[in-house]
Amino acid sequence: MTDARSGREDGGRHAMVVAAGILVSRLVGLLRNTVFAHYFGAGVASDAYNAAFKIPNAMRNLLGEGTLSAAFVPVYSAALARGDERGARALANAVLGLLMAVVSVLTLAGILAAPWLTTVLAPGFDMDARDLTTRLVRILFPMTAVMVLSGWCLGIQNSHKRFFWSYASAAFWSIAQIVLLLVWGPRAESAAALAVVLAWATLVGAVLQVAGQWPEVRRVFGAVRPSLDRNDAGVRRILGHLVPVLTALGVVQLSSFVDLQIASYLPVGATTTMTYANTLALLPVSLFGVSVAAAALPDLSRDSSTMAFDVLRERLRAGWQRILFYVVPSAVAFVVVGDYCVGLLYRSGQFGAAEQQAVHVTLAAYAVGLVSFGSVKLLGSVHYALQDYRTPLRASLLSIVVSAAAAASLAYAFRSSPLAVAGIALGSALGSYANLAVQVRGLRARLGPLYTRAMWTGTGRIVVAAAAAALVGWGLRLAQQAWLPTWHPRLTAWPVLGGFALTYLFTAWVLGSREASRWLRLTPRTPGDPAA
Repeated sequence: MTDARSGREDGGRHAMVVAAGILVSRLVGLLRNTVFAHYFGAGVASDAYNAAFKIPNAMRNLLGEGTLSAAFVPVYSAALARGDERGARALANAVLGLLMAVVSVLTLAGILAAPWLTTVLAPGFDMDARDLTTRLVRILFPMTAVMVLSGWCLGIQNSHKRFFWSYASAAFWSIAQIVLLLVWGPRAESAAALAVVLAWATLVGAVLQVAGQWPEVRRVFGAVRPSLDRNDAGVRRILGHLVPVLTALGVVQLSSFVDLQIASYLPVGATTTMTYANTLALLPVSLFGVSVAAAALPDLSRDSSTMAFDVLRERLRAGWQRILFYVVPSAVAFVVVGDYCVGLLYRSGQFGAAEQQAVHVTLAAYAVGLVSFGSVKLLGSVHYALQDYRTPLRASLLSIVVSAAAAASLAYAFRSSPLAVAGIALGSALGSYANLAVQVRGLRARLGPLYTRAMWTGTGRIVVAAAAAALVGWGLRLAQQAWLPTWHPRLTAWPVLGGFALTYLFTAWVLGSREASRWLRLTPRTPGDPAA
């Protein structure tokens, strides 16, 4: 029990460090989106940029952070746990060399195939939008190789339990774009011309992100000497895991491409609206779902390698409860007062009231799946720590079938309405729940019951507190609309969102939540699980 409690406390501390790093990068990223919305709004140029960025970004997720987290970190962490630092270093150098060789070829192929990629992934774009997208793809595709290197740096740092800077360094990527938009935005001759220059700044930002991580990597790892050695047993094991991992992650990326294809047939601005809403919806998932999963993966891998399944199960339960504490109220807030969130971040310049309403509707649809979006990150890490790569693959395959069918049906039914984009988002939410169901079933078969009675009690407290916050938020909303109807959302959002957050935390504390007591710096009202 002592080991389990220590594991929960370590996991909580590490998750908070990850969340702090992600918070820094996400806040700067939100500022980047605010400036982007000011200059682009939701039009042809913004649709083209977001579509072009999605293609190399998918390659980054496949061969960078996603693959390395799933296949590389467990094996590398296990080598460190055995005390084999020399072998771990050779393993990491070989993985880096092989990845860079593969991604270099793919980058060249992507640049050459840019027109074909644009036609396949955004078939509904008109000729002008398609030509601009193709040009942007060619500029952005080299970012793939740079971001794969960034993902390797992140995996090294996380395995050595250096969590903050590996995530906070992404702020450099956004800063490069913000500076470009602020300097070049007012003087750009057109939105299309600005999009081209922004693409170059995006590529430079990726280089700066790696540069920001490099000193810490050298400190914990030593000299980096990429190799192409495939004879190491660890390398062969990682390569053996790559096929199911890449397939599972590829299915997830395929789902986002299907969403892009559907959105390309909708009115101008649909792709951008979906991107704005998705970025905001995934903020709590990144802050809490990804942070808990990323912090837990090295320890979960060590627990699995030493057969400490009781400790592993406790880490899973504590992490899952912590994720729900944050994503449940976030989902409720996005539905009830989400337009204030959108207005606070984006309402400026070319982004007006109509765009704000369209993004809010889409955000509310994404919010339906927030619990599953956050949960599958942690459950997937547990599967990977257990060297189980088939279950996440099956979950991803079912997810894309459900998501694509629902998104296409809903978008077609509402194709002449702003609700069409929300239909795509709702399809993603439904697909994510299918993913969650398969992963839960797989872990129950390996580990036994996952959700305890105490966790259900804690979840009940979370739901009641979120409901109370929704009532207060709605009341503040009505008061604002009655008394200050003409005020800008950047003025009115603070009391509405602040009232929602404080009500949730206070109610959760009254009901006995220790997580809420930490935020409010109050004595816990009842003893219990630290994650409750």
